[in-house]
Amino acid sequence: MSNAIIGLKQKNRTFNSTWLKTYEGFEDYTEEDAEKIVEQLQQLANIVCDHVQKGDINESSVLSKKCN
Repeated sequence: MSNAIIGLKQKNRTFNSTWLKTYEGFEDYTEEDAEKIVEQLQQLANIVCDHVQKGDINESSVLSKKCN
């Protein structure tokens, strides 16, 4: 894995319904629906981070965990 990918610094950002609604296609979402999407995105980010930290990045491991 490339050190450039691991070495990226996270910007201090707030990910909430207001942030999500700035993207095309999400402008008309209700606050409640936007919050649900943000929560799902945060859960996905946690899964990706866990895989990266464990060095467990390959298609078969990701797909097998998703499909089970």
